[in-house]
Amino acid sequence: MGEIHDLTKRGSDVGDRYRLTRIAFDVVSVFGCLRAGAVPGPIIVRVLADHGYSASSVRNQLTRMVQRGLISSERRGRVTQYRLSERILSQFRDISGERTPPSYDGRFHAAIYTIPESSRQLRDRVQYVARMLGYRQLRPGVLIGFADRSGDLCAQLPDTVDGGWYECTEIVPDSLETAKRMTAVAFGLADAHRQVEEFEDALAVLAGPHGVPGSGEPDLPIGRFFDLYFRIGRAVLEHPLLPAEIVGDCQPSQHFRTAMDRCNLEYYVRYDEQVRQAAAESSVVDLIEWLPEGGYQP
Repeated sequence: MGEIHDLTKRGSDVGDRYRLTRIAFDVVSVFGCLRAGAVPGPIIVRVLADHGYSASSVRNQLTRMVQRGLISSERRGRVTQYRLSERILSQFRDISGERTPPSYDGRFHAAIYTIPESSRQLRDRVQYVARMLGYRQLRPGVLIGFADRSGDLCAQLPDTVDGGWYECTEIVPDSLETAKRMTAVAFGLADAHRQVEEFEDALAVLAGPHGVPGSGEPDLPIGRFFDLYFRIGRAVLEHPLLPAEIVGDCQPSQHFRTAMDRCNLEYYVRYDEQVRQAAAESSVVDLIEWLPEGGYQP
């Protein structure tokens, strides 16, 4: 068992700090669609107009995202230039990077906590930070994962609050079958498998009867396409790779990442030229800082 900590009054800093809403996801997608490291505000506004957003709603969202630390801003003459935060960039790298599942060594790494209702915001913070580090909820007050991220977790949490505590420890199941059942509950495997089927059906429609990207629903507006893109992107971020010893060949995260790859291809076939043309129409297009080929994707 690890050291017991008291949780504190810094709970007003809610753990939702980095959660991507739909409009925030679409703002982030502009950087990926353009394969750019920095994009001026007017171009973000112009590109998202095709998604159905008003200029004022995009500007307000950009302000909120800067306040939340999701993006940074700097003045370039009369124009504001935006960049993605390191946290968001790391999520892109997680999606497109190494796809080797972790191993199962006969134990779960766990965080156990008790936080009173009076500190509900702090409880939300604990749960969210833990999720970002790969832990998932087995039952109320018990989070489990396959890697020891206790140091990172404790570093992002406060020290004391009246009536609350948390402890980082290990849980050793009595058998592999027990570990599989615990994983299925904590990581929502039944719902994940249903989502995989839904995404595969939706992508099959987009590929048409002959499986050619872009041939199904040829007049699909970009905003409706990003409805699907957002759902797949969120699934990729919410479902980490799991040990093969636990899930065998039924690895939901791999299926979600494959769906994301197919979504990227659909995007390039259908909308890449449209988005680049929209950016090129702006008088501040020269301020875009393009990434080399192979940079992060939408």
